[in-house]
Amino acid sequence: MEDEKKDVNTGVEEQEPVGTEKKVDYAEMMKTNKEFQSFVDSQKTQAMKTAVENAKAQWKLEQDTEKTEAEKLAKMNKEQKLEYEAQKERKEKEDALAELNAFKLKDKAFEIAKEKGLDISLLTYFNFKTIKADELNTKIDEISTAFNKAVEKAVNERLKEDTPTTKVGFEKAKMTEMSRKSI
Repeated sequence: MEDEKKDVNTGVEEQEPVGTEKKVDYAEMMKTNKEFQSFVDSQKTQAMKTAVENAKAQWKLEQDTEKTEAEKLAKMNKEQKLEYEAQKERKEKEDALAELNAFKLKDKAFEIAKEKGLDISLLTYFNFKTIKADELNTKIDEISTAFNKAVEKAVNERLKEDTPTTKVGFEKAKMTEMSRKSI
């Protein structure tokens, strides 16, 4: 058996301890097990086919977008083209500024959270692209308060003890028995 080892000195076979996992050599399985090799090959083929289809779809989408924009520009006169290009660049600039502001706001939120001793993982619930700077402190305070209340509730639940119970029936029976003996 593969699970057994022979002790050279005694000639006795030893079993591997239960619970130890044997490592699977997939390269060896590929060489020896044709069914496994066929399965792996079919999975690789399917994965490559899907990847190629997705790449083609993405490329087609990009080509269609460029074609549509080129047709749109071809229909425009010189003034319209300039206006369109200006709008496009204005939008790109606004998007870049919004992303930069969101990054700065996120950085500031991390500083505030650290000062208040709040776990910064809670800040993942904020959408920094839409939140305003003057709302940041209030939102952090709200989430901090909610988090602290939840922690306090959980701690109180775990510290809550069951009320002690007395076994009245047993004590009463023992007292009754002792009083009968004394009579």
